[in-house]
Amino acid sequence: MRKICMWFLIIVGILGPLYLYINIHRYMTTKTFFRYEINYFFEFRDYFNDINIENKVYSYTVKGDNLYTYGLSGYTKTKLGLDIHIIKVLNIEYDKNYIHDIEERKSYSSLEGLKNKYMYDDVTFTKSFHSMDDEDINTFYMLYKRIPDIEVFLSSIEKSHLSYKDGKKVAQGLRELNNSLIKEYMKRNEK
Repeated sequence: MRKICMWFLIIVGILGPLYLYINIHRYMTTKTFFRYEINYFFEFRDYFNDINIENKVYSYTVKGDNLYTYGLSGYTKTKLGLDIHIIKVLNIEYDKNYIHDIEERKSYSSLEGLKNKYMYDDVTFTKSFHSMDDEDINTFYMLYKRIPDIEVFLSSIEKSHLSYKDGKKVAQGLRELNNSLIKEYMKRNEK
């Protein structure tokens, strides 16, 4: 009986790491877009400047030379290539309620951090979708619709006491931003 257990442990010890080696790409994928990346933690980073632009990405798409992301801090349009131009439609409650001083949050970038890292003209923060063109609105709406049930994510944020001062306000801020997007989309696509 002891021999059988030893052989079982040896086989598992060999096959386990082999399985992980073969399938590691499923667990650790990173999408790279020139200077930007969306890593396996679903963070949208500018790795040239070593800063996070979005700390939790739900969906993204590339159209032309722009990368559009939908995440917990709001909606972001980023110009790909050498020029830097980022437009963020903000979930206002996200930055107010995020706990910055937890040791594990070294990668977090606040709005103030983004302002300080880039030139004045490189980053635009807005609270509404009014200044966006129709293509941007349609793209953001498509990203929003890609998530079958955003409430699953938002309910986990509401229950989180470690990441946010008030998770309910963060979730409510994103709900209000989503409703604002839907209203703007409906207004522009009325027939």
